[in-house]
Amino acid sequence: MVVEATGVGYKIFVSQRAYEELPQNGTNIKVFCYHRIKQEEIPELYGFLSEKELEIFELLLTINGVGPKSALNILSAVKIDNFLAVVNQGRADLITDSWGIGKKKAEKIIMELKDKIKKSHLGADTVLLEIDNDLKIALKNLGYKQKEIEDALEQIPEKIKKTEERLKEALKFLNQR
Repeated sequence: MVVEATGVGYKIFVSQRAYEELPQNGTNIKVFCYHRIKQEEIPELYGFLSEKELEIFELLLTINGVGPKSALNILSAVKIDNFLAVVNQGRADLITDSWGIGKKKAEKIIMELKDKIKKSHLGADTVLLEIDNDLKIALKNLGYKQKEIEDALEQIPEKIKKTEERLKEALKFLNQR
């Protein structure tokens, strides 16, 4: 995205999730930025719509082998509360496919962040993540695209906890498109 501040446009990299939440052009927004400066490289800005997202991004960067682009991919793939729950409960199995990272890197991320993330940050329950992972596989086998599946799962209210009911809601949403 490009943010204009006092007549200067700044190119800011954002997660796909944040990009989809951006308001229309010309709207005032608050962006929390991370300024990356490396020798012999062009400085880069990374933007986030919440301080919590910026905090998680910075924590991910403390892990050897996780750069800004990988951290943005992770933040694009999962809600912050879900990320915190997965890390807190040590569930690397829930993140390897959907986050676009391998099993070893997922385990490393969880191992290194588990102590850094306090339990008070815990948001979501991993039971829904397990169910939704199963639903992703089932819907993919039915021929739906990853983006369609993710959009459908986002529409399902969190109060619906049973697999069959969540599948029914996802299919209802997918068939309306």
